[in-house]
Amino acid sequence: MSGPANPLKVVKTNWHVGDQREVSARALEALHGTDAYDSYEKLYRIDGLAWRLEGRISRADGTSVCFLRCVNE
Repeated sequence: MSGPANPLKVVKTNWHVGDQREVSARALEALHGTDAYDSYEKLYRIDGLAWRLEGRISRADGTSVCFLRCVNE
């Protein structure tokens, strides 16, 4: 991914279409306004792949977690 540092660092480095990942809402929101987020397509470009937001849950501690699924562009 070109541009800002990837705030979504995870151990897994080999992703495929259909894979799902959990990301904190705060980290995901940090990508808005960068090349990593396409507001027209509503896709996040992370780890060289396109990801679509599938859902969000709120936790008891007040934080939110977003679910992204790897998609074909």
